[in-house]
Amino acid sequence: MMMRMIASVGILLYAHNGHAAPAPTVEIAPSVFMPMINLGISNHTLWLDAGGRGLDTALVYGDAAQEEVGHVVRRSSIPRHDLFVTTKVPCCPATTWERFCNASGSCARLGNDTESQIQHDLDTLGLDYVDLMLLHWPCDTLEESLNTYRAMERMVEAGTARAIGVSNFNASWLEQLYKQAKIKPSINQCALSIGDHTAALWGRDDATVAMCKQLGVHFEAYSPLGGWARGGTGAILNNPTVKSIAVKHNKSSAQVALRWLVQQDIIVVTASNEIAYDEADLDIFDFSLTSDEMSTLANIG
Repeated sequence: MMMRMIASVGILLYAHNGHAAPAPTVEIAPSVFMPMINLGISNHTLWLDAGGRGLDTALVYGDAAQEEVGHVVRRSSIPRHDLFVTTKVPCCPATTWERFCNASGSCARLGNDTESQIQHDLDTLGLDYVDLMLLHWPCDTLEESLNTYRAMERMVEAGTARAIGVSNFNASWLEQLYKQAKIKPSINQCALSIGDHTAALWGRDDATVAMCKQLGVHFEAYSPLGGWARGGTGAILNNPTVKSIAVKHNKSSAQVALRWLVQQDIIVVTASNEIAYDEADLDIFDFSLTSDEMSTLANIG
């Protein structure tokens, strides 16, 4: 599995301040290379100092979050083409999603107008383009999801997004949208981790991972350390099996959890406000889990 993944990625050779080397990248669209490790709502200045290159944000995270990402990118001495910025727009109406995530009102922002929400993202970031724009969740109907996705397709045509994709789409929703999309989604970003890969509603399951592989859509895992799993992050990081495998490889439990994902060719978006954790998150490409270890970790419930 690891040999296939490494064969499919390009390596960013730009090093920074002697910290961790940037993560390998994978080509998600023609000439668009995305880091295998990205950082969500966190201190992105420390992330770049640690060697990170992928930055993830969204309209519904609030203006301050997007302003922080844009500020870090604009003031960085790292060339813009070596950084990878992901942001998102909501799909509206989305009654089920808003009820599920207690996000009432998030769709009403900017009048439920996708074009205005896209422009708000770009203006708030202060960037001419993003590397990846995601549809943050499915709308109530496929037709409504496609209408929003069409606006994102126009971003690629206009050069304001280098690639587009979706988030929280399960296998069925993804297959339906994929069949009708003019520009195929490059990414499906869903929660996934050890102990949390069997919940199908929002794509947090092995069937959605399999559908992504079938369609040629790259799966990206948020909450990769078990944030949505029963018991949360602590249940995974303190799990005796995870800890014993970590000791065997002289790594942390978090590094084993991230390695379990990338060894399945799954891109990761994580979170941290500590440079030591950032560096550790990037330092997972010098070891491999055995097939038995991968299976054992997959069976943790």
